Amino acid sequence: GTGGTLAGIARYLKSKDEGIECHLVDPQGSSLYNKVKRGVLYNRVEAEGKRLRNPFDTITEGVGINRLTCNFHIAIGGDGTKAGKTAGNEGPSLLSGAFKCSDREAVEMSRYLARRDGLFLGSSSCVNIVGAAKLARQLGPGHRVVTIACDSGVRHLTKFWSGEYVASHGLTPTKYTKDDPFEFLDDE
Repeated sequence: GTGGTLAGIARYLKSKDEGIECHLVDPQGSSLYNKVKRGVLYNRVEAEGKRLRNPFDTITEGVGINRLTCNFHIAIGGDGTKAGKTAGNEGPSLLSGAFKCSDREAVEMSRYLARRDGLFLGSSSCVNIVGAAKLARQLGPGHRVVTIACDSGVRHLTKFWSGEYVASHGLTPTKYTKDDPFEFLDDE
């Protein structure tokens, strides 16, 4: 999952080159973004009186969570043990930052990649690619940004790739006529 992939890859890459940056990309409703950015595992949907039975009001599936797993604890500099998680004894984080990804951004990116590159990707892959595009914009020209396309669209046909389902959530993708095909990305 997210924690194991991120922690494992970050640990390996940083062992080869300390200058490499690794970033989390988190869908709406998940609290890992706040853990990386602010040190607090919290999302506004968890505020007192606001807690929902299913706080993930998102169409992206298979990414994002509202608890600290042992694997993700390693990514933020912990030892990955249950005791270590509760003690809050994180050392230097393997992560350089975090980005948020909205449902709109994930859907728009999926359709853009399908039209432009013939890639039929799942929501987790599109969340990752949105984050990579945001990082590339932030860094500017002359940098290399790499991400993982970890799922195909095959398992997402009834929701993420269903025109009817996406439209029922007000997420019908737009057609691009402007010079910037990534105009749908929110600034962070």
